[in-house]
Amino acid sequence: MNDLELDALLDTCVAFHGHLCMGQVLGVKLALQGLALAAPATPRDLIVVVENDRCIADAIQTVTGTRLGRRTLKLKDYGRMAATFINTTTLRAFRVHTAYTGTCDPHDEAAVRAVLHLPDDQVVAWQEVKTHLKPEEMPGKPSRVVECCTCGERVFDGKDTVTAAGPICSACSLGSYYTLA
Repeated sequence: MNDLELDALLDTCVAFHGHLCMGQVLGVKLALQGLALAAPATPRDLIVVVENDRCIADAIQTVTGTRLGRRTLKLKDYGRMAATFINTTTLRAFRVHTAYTGTCDPHDEAAVRAVLHLPDDQVVAWQEVKTHLKPEEMPGKPSRVVECCTCGERVFDGKDTVTAAGPICSACSLGSYYTLA
């Protein structure tokens, strides 16, 4: 990819994300390296597991075309600048993470953009990995739908705990991020 194409791709990510930042630059670099390694024949042959819910997630989603709602983008929030790219046809997976140790003024757009044009091995590192996604985590129709015996809401794809009383959703069994007002 030439410099103009790379800059245009970053501009697309920035438009989606809302501002230019180092996370956008690093996300573009991670995504391009992950796509090159996983080599999916079509976008439907790719699942990406992003390891944080920050700026890189938007860049990776934009570059790869993966989507949370299509179950091709997964979030395992470890707080790390990394993502795993899984070719669902070949079952090969590559974890790509940042290796950039440089610093630059985050308000200096030219300096931030310059990182985009550094050689890949100065910005990202990668290794082939084996993934442990369950069949119910794969794209497609829900493999199982149950009703929580506590709250009555529907729970998809094995995200419940099976108890003697019946299936219980994670919010009821482990606690929720919200309380009723």
